Amino acid sequence: MAYSLSRRGLVAGGALVAANFAVGGAARALDGSRSALRPPGAQDEERFRALCLACDRCRSICPQGCVRTATLEDGLLNWRTPVMDFHRGICDFCGRCETACPTGAIVGVSEDESRIGVAVIDDERCIGWIQGSCRVCVDACPYDAISTDASGRPVVDATRCNGCGICEYRCPSNTYRSFSGGTRRGINVEKVEA
Repeated sequence: MAYSLSRRGLVAGGALVAANFAVGGAARALDGSRSALRPPGAQDEERFRALCLACDRCRSICPQGCVRTATLEDGLLNWRTPVMDFHRGICDFCGRCETACPTGAIVGVSEDESRIGVAVIDDERCIGWIQGSCRVCVDACPYDAISTDASGRPVVDATRCNGCGICEYRCPSNTYRSFSGGTRRGINVEKVEA
């Protein structure tokens, strides 16, 4: 049984492939980053998105300045909702964002129970991994979640890290390695996937 492909069939198939790519790109643009870091006490992502009014109260009340509103680069569905930005400050789990939230999208949890994310070392940007001479994140961590290995490089104990962001905030890699470009630092807090 021989199949012959007509010019019309070839064009239709190409259009179908292009449409599939377009739909996938649109879905990514809408969803953005499902790994958006939310303020401590935020509900699971679907519930959070359903409850959050994008009223900006949590950002405006944050004394540390580590809450910002998401931009379109974070995805259309995340736009104007609160996300953590540890380039601006750290989270001290004060609970003010929960108090300011009018809908219950952010609920109270104690500092012991709360976990925003976990610090992850980027060994291509971390000065300690590249040169072995930086201990800024190790010395800054109040939870003793970051230590050094036998080579003097920082390592994270994920069971002790609550994602407060002090390590990312203090990391000097963007200053010292500014020629590399990008906004990621040598250590970055990332969302823990359930």
